Parts: sequence; C-alpha cells; structure tokens
Amino acid sequence: MVKVLVFFHPWVGSDYFSGGIFGKRIMVLGESHYCAEACEKCGVDFKCKCNGFTTDVVKAYLDQDNEREGWMSTYLKFERSLVNHATTPEESVKIWNSLLFYNYLQVAMTGSRQAGTTEQYRAAAGPFFSVLDEYQPDLLIVWGVRLWNNLPCERWEEGSQMKVDGYEVKNGYYNLANGKKVRAICVYHPSVGYSWDYW
Repeated sequence: MVKVLVFFHPWVGSDYFSGGIFGKRIMVLGESHYCAEACEKCGVDFKCKCNGFTTDVVKAYLDQDNEREGWMSTYLKFERSLVNHATTPEESVKIWNSLLFYNYLQVAMTGSRQAGTTEQYRAAAGPFFSVLDEYQPDLLIVWGVRLWNNLPCERWEEGSQMKVDGYEVKNGYYNLANGKKVRAICVYHPSVGYSWDYW
C-alpha cells in the first residue's frame, strides 16, 4: 500500500503505543484547524512549519505557562469526559500523552466552526487511512456529527445499535489494511453543547 502524505501531522502522545493510562490505543479525530492567514501553501507545501500545527496546539494547551484561551476549554472538557472528573494539569499531561490526536481535513479553515468543501472532505480520506494504518488505534473517537457524516464509507462496517441513557450512539468499524478492525464512535463536539460529566 502506498502511504499518502499527511499535511497536518498528528499529535502522538509519548505513551500512545503502550495504551497509556487507558490501556488501549485511542485516536481522537477532530475536524479541522482554524487559521485566519489563508496561506496559499496550506495543505500543499509539505515542508512548511504548519505541518506541526496539531502538535503545537496540544503542546500549547498543556503548557501551564501559557495564558488560558477560550479554545482550550474544548480540550479540557474532552479530557475530563474520558476520566469522568475534574483534572489537574499533571493529569492533563498523562491523558494527552496516552492519546493520538489528528484533524481530518488537511487544509485549515479560515473561520471557526466552518465546514470544509465536499472536495476537501474527499481529499482527506487518503491521509486519514494512512494515519489509521500507521498508528493502528484500537478505538477512534470522532468529534462531532458533521465530521462523522463526512467520513469516508470506504473500508467501513456499520456497528450494531448502541444506546447510552436512551440516546443512540453512532458507531461502527474501519477495516485497516492488515485486517484489524478499529471501533469508531461519534461524540458531540466538545467545543459546544458538551458536558464532560454527562458523557
């Protein structure tokens, strides 16, 4: 299989391959980055500094010397939902070091909460499968219904009906090149309408 180039490299926690505190490889899938610069090389120039955007975002979130910004609450709410309690900065580091975080779209959006084009979602499938095949997660947690609805159908297997507190959880499996099945579940996007203590 030919490896497809990934523009925004994933954050790969230092304990991801061992499963970290969760005992399994968990890949978290966001939809896109936001960048107001609208650079012409976005998603095209594979040697530019933007390749490390995802890693830089997670590092900035974990660096307690950085002033807390609004976007950071997305990461805070999500990590707390994974452990079901308020987290300390030390716990945050352990949690994110146990995860792989990757944004699906391989071009940045110029506005927050902006959707990609049909072609951008389609073009992101190859890099997405490259990341899945390379990092072999056991579980894929997808942020948001819009992203879930735009993920590729290729190599997909629908999951059986799953309900939590009366609500249906969208789920299924991606089949990797080596035959491994990766369970995928959809959660509400943690940036809005998301209570960590409920999830």
